[in-house]
Amino acid sequence: MPAIQLFRQALRDCQVSDEVVAQIMEGYEDVTDNSKKPKKAAFMTQAMQRMDALLDPAVSHAVRDACACSKGGWRLKAVQKVAQEYAGRPLEDRLRALGEVRYMGKPTLNADGDIVGGVGDQGGLQCPCPVFSNSGHQGPVSLTYCYCCAGHFRFHYQIALGVKLATKAVLSSALASEGTEPCRFVYEIVE
Repeated sequence: MPAIQLFRQALRDCQVSDEVVAQIMEGYEDVTDNSKKPKKAAFMTQAMQRMDALLDPAVSHAVRDACACSKGGWRLKAVQKVAQEYAGRPLEDRLRALGEVRYMGKPTLNADGDIVGGVGDQGGLQCPCPVFSNSGHQGPVSLTYCYCCAGHFRFHYQIALGVKLATKAVLSSALASEGTEPCRFVYEIVE
């Protein structure tokens, strides 16, 4: 997973100025996807702090959402199967079927029409992100970072459910809470 490369590209694609990118990268100009895990985790931690300080939240969230990974392989095949088998069925049926797919959480439909999904029921979950898992990183990381994971779930949820979604919020995450809270994302249906 080219996390650093995706991040740099997302900053460009979201038209973050070169001056702000330089501030975000300061001290880590040489970090690459080949850097050791502790360095990548330290970089991402400080990059999120700087993005939170320098960018409008909508821009920060769009940058991280564009970094969504794990869009192929068995996950894609599993959600495509749900989409095919449940085409034309009510959204609630498709949500239940999606909830049976391994590592796709148990997405639910709120009374207001939003979909809440994620992983970890009560907390006690170690962040599964490859940048941070087994990196030795200590301490919380901004929820901004987790818009990447929200984008991953959104990508798969859209396919399985047959609706276009926008990430509305990251409510909580194992990374931001140091494992005490579950990862929870809110999506709105936009079509």
